[in-house]
Amino acid sequence: MQHIFLDFEMNPIPRENAEARTVVLSEIIQIGAVRLDEDYKLVDRFSQNVRPELNLIQPNITALTGIAQQDVDDAPLLCEALPQFAGWIGEGPTRIYSWSDTDRKQLVRECRLKGLELPGQFRRWMDFQKVYTRLLGLSRRSPLSLRNALGASDTDFAGSQHSAVADAENSASLLTLCKDKEAFAERTRVILEVMGKSEPAGTTLGDLFGDFGSIRERKPSIKKNGKKKKKK
Repeated sequence: MQHIFLDFEMNPIPRENAEARTVVLSEIIQIGAVRLDEDYKLVDRFSQNVRPELNLIQPNITALTGIAQQDVDDAPLLCEALPQFAGWIGEGPTRIYSWSDTDRKQLVRECRLKGLELPGQFRRWMDFQKVYTRLLGLSRRSPLSLRNALGASDTDFAGSQHSAVADAENSASLLTLCKDKEAFAERTRVILEVMGKSEPAGTTLGDLFGDFGSIRERKPSIKKNGKKKKKK
């Protein structure tokens, strides 16, 4: 079983394109990922810029990510980059992870907008921000940012924040840390003491793999009068 931790950088779709924005608000402009082997050791990296179709790279996105328009002018479109990425992942047993559910939703919705078929490798996905929050015993209403999660585990952020491959690699370091309960307890000792806990929540990564779910989004049930049905 290999483990793929991925991250996307995005560029906004213009407000004038209201029809597209009803599906998704941004386009992927960079794919970054790392591959961990069955022992959770990093064995490979993937980084690919993607050319947006609906907007030029905005100045605030360049300031945030370092990605400028000239960096994507000759880059593949998502319809080309996504199969390349899927080919890099391969067909073997794989778990896909990202920090928060944002990247999953982005990929599903952008593929829907552009009429792209979602490669089979991406149909099952784990939101590791939610997993890590539960491992720390924190409320799901107060999820940690990646930088704060790294700080809580006494780990410095490596590389440039908002570089997709750097974000993926730093997130993956937390996955590796969580595999060893004793090491995790030691590295998170400070935050656990602040929380009044002497050790992490009794849950382990193995316990949480049962939450590994489908990428498909649930759509609200609609009554004939157009109102949403209330959940019981």
